[in-house]
Amino acid sequence: MMRVASRALLLGLLAVVACDPGGVDGGGGPNPGGPDANDGRDMPLGIVCNATFKTQGSFVQSMAQPADISGCWPIGTWTFTATVDSNKCPTAPSVLPSYEFKVDWVVDADGNGDYTYTVNLPDPALHYRVHVSGDGGGLCQGGFEIFSADGKQMWNMKPSLETGNVLDGFGEYALYNTDQWN
Repeated sequence: MMRVASRALLLGLLAVVACDPGGVDGGGGPNPGGPDANDGRDMPLGIVCNATFKTQGSFVQSMAQPADISGCWPIGTWTFTATVDSNKCPTAPSVLPSYEFKVDWVVDADGNGDYTYTVNLPDPALHYRVHVSGDGGGLCQGGFEIFSADGKQMWNMKPSLETGNVLDGFGEYALYNTDQWN
């Protein structure tokens, strides 16, 4: 059974700028203009606003795939950018100049392999989850969720490893009215 270990590594990229929820749905909620006009009850799961992204980048393999492992082999560095594809927020959500995570394969004393992830984020107050899985055809898809310090903003990036070490994919952004990290 594989387990996921994570480590954070601060690179010093630009800070993530928050999507300002001020005025979102101001008057369009269940009680237009009233005290609960922006409480998210009229939005699924407490989402105040959302957006989507397109991702593209590259994958650099750092270790050859063992002959006894078939399918997805995500070992290496995943680097990609994101551009806003659609936006339903008053201000488009911020994106980092680039996103990067590294997947390593570590073998313990018993010969059992384990993925480890190194993540580069600009702010140690940000929370994240990262994983990579196979899609059944030998290609891999990453899952890189980043949460603001207060847990109300979430960027869910899904880069997909295509042939030729090309990353393609999509992402989603949501601004919530409550903390989604805890």
